[in-house]
Amino acid sequence: MKNCMFLVTLFICALTDIVTYRIRNSVLVVSAVMLLLFELLISSEGSAAADLVSAGTVLVILFPFYLMGLIAAGDVKLLALSAMYLGTTALCSIVPGAIAASIVLAFIISVSRHEPIIKTRYPFAFALFLGAYPLWFQA
Repeated sequence: MKNCMFLVTLFICALTDIVTYRIRNSVLVVSAVMLLLFELLISSEGSAAADLVSAGTVLVILFPFYLMGLIAAGDVKLLALSAMYLGTTALCSIVPGAIAASIVLAFIISVSRHEPIIKTRYPFAFALFLGAYPLWFQA
């Protein structure tokens, strides 16, 4: 159930990121609230506190990268939400796939726009969605 909720959220964020290069806070907040309610009311695991700790850990780790301009704020928030859904261990298993998808996506976009790859903007949410490929079949 959590994987389905995560993939739907990730798909919505990927679509909006492709079109506008922005990830809507409303989607992230609604998804986080739904996850916490699911954990508190329905799930027998009761790991809402662990979800918040995972998100906080990712925020603390990625905040300096945001300050240096290496990652956008929406991407940081999306990765924190991903940590809430997956936990930090599973997030670390899909990040390499997301990084590989980011490189390919940035290269394709830079070639099609005839601009240097350093200056290329690309939708990271879509790359994260592609990196989450192993979860597509576990739902």
